[in-house]
Amino acid sequence: MVEAVRNEVTLKRPIKAHGDEVRTLVFREPDGDDIIVCGYPLQMSGDGQGTFTPLAGVIAKYIARLGNIPPSSVKSMSASDFNACMMAILPFFGEGDATPVPDGED
Repeated sequence: MVEAVRNEVTLKRPIKAHGDEVRTLVFREPDGDDIIVCGYPLQMSGDGQGTFTPLAGVIAKYIARLGNIPPSSVKSMSASDFNACMMAILPFFGEGDATPVPDGED
């Protein structure tokens, strides 16, 4: 059986979501639909160094969608809580299978 991956963040400053005070957010693993709707949360720089820049607007969409809270709740988060949530979500977009596919086999 495949176990679902979830990441949890305890907020330093509670937020309101769906009329309730929320102190902890649990993020489910994104699926293909989430990626299609939100896009990728990182942009590769053109410096040839393989560095990535986080895209705050995309990450905000993932915080709302994967944490099951409204976008207005994300907007009310402190910067440190937003960053903690970002760091909980980004590992879902790890390196994956980096094995190259030979030409003609994709």
